[in-house]
Amino acid sequence: MSDRVLLVDDDPHLLAGFQRQLRKKIDLVTAESGPDGLAALRNGGPFAVVVTDYCMPGMNGIEFLSRVREIAPECVRMLLTGSADLAVAINAVNRGNIFRFLTKPCSSEEFQSALAQGIAEYRRVHKERKFNKRTRRWLNQAQEVQQCLLPEKSFGWRGLEIAGRSLFCDQTGGDYYDYFEKADGSEPALSVAVGDVSDHGLPSALLMATARATLRASAAALAHVPEVVAQLNRRLALDVQDSGRFMTLFYAEIECARRTIRWVRAGHDPALVYDPDAGVFAELNGQSGLPLGVFPESAYKEHFRELGPRQIIAVGTDGIWEARNPEGRLFGKERLQAAIRKHAALPAVDIVDQVLNELERFLAPRRIQDDATLLVVKLGG
Repeated sequence: MSDRVLLVDDDPHLLAGFQRQLRKKIDLVTAESGPDGLAALRNGGPFAVVVTDYCMPGMNGIEFLSRVREIAPECVRMLLTGSADLAVAINAVNRGNIFRFLTKPCSSEEFQSALAQGIAEYRRVHKERKFNKRTRRWLNQAQEVQQCLLPEKSFGWRGLEIAGRSLFCDQTGGDYYDYFEKADGSEPALSVAVGDVSDHGLPSALLMATARATLRASAAALAHVPEVVAQLNRRLALDVQDSGRFMTLFYAEIECARRTIRWVRAGHDPALVYDPDAGVFAELNGQSGLPLGVFPESAYKEHFRELGPRQIIAVGTDGIWEARNPEGRLFGKERLQAAIRKHAALPAVDIVDQVLNELERFLAPRRIQDDATLLVVKLGG
């Protein structure tokens, strides 16, 4: 990081005077014109602070500083002038984005004090940029890790098609979906889960990762759906009880041979079941327990339903139906159902993509304001 200063002025006596006064205090480079200053900036930089006179032939100070802003935007810029014209000052601020506006004659003490403040500002901005760059790198890495934790986009299992996808409003998010085979010695079942951690961003992503690991371990160890959810709730309650965070969850197990589904709702909206033969929707609702992480001893009730051929199960998060477009209209559940009905003949992975594409078109040019997730299970004939 440089603490060097570039001073540009067409008065060689002023330049020589400041060099004598500051030679033991500041690393000062001088130039007698705007073009010479730009050459010094390109060939002798970086500079922490650039100070220029306003009235110079060929290229005035404001023109020079606007070029400096393009070439080296991290430099702190100052204007030194004998003009007290308010229009000059406003133009300098707007075009050159100056840090200080100094008037001639400027004492050595005043000039040195302004440079010290400029160097301090440069250090602060440089440190902030470095931190932001490092943070962006960490977030990109966290995004990669989180994407790896989500299951493959499309999955086939015993005649079922399963697909899921999340749209995050930040680089990482708190929405969660999962599907995996559960084999505990009885009839093999497909476990499916969709969760929504309060808020979004990196803290929610960390909680989502904990939920995923605990849910998979619980599903492998416990036979019944309510037990799986209750154990996950106890784990999360211990982790988040002082943070105020919580997680809603829809968890279900589908037995393909029997065409049945058992599910638990922990504060999550009901899943949808679409029957393309009848053209009607039903909800997998039933009693909902508390969201996960609120109370460690919460109990959860299992619900049961038989499934028919070619039916489609769709589980989403409220980032879909609560999304608002620029006119303030909600996407809504009716629009979600219409999109599922429209694309019901497609494979599960294409239904997910088409529905979320319709959501993005509905919001355009606005981006999603909350994480949005959709999981679709499509039964065979």
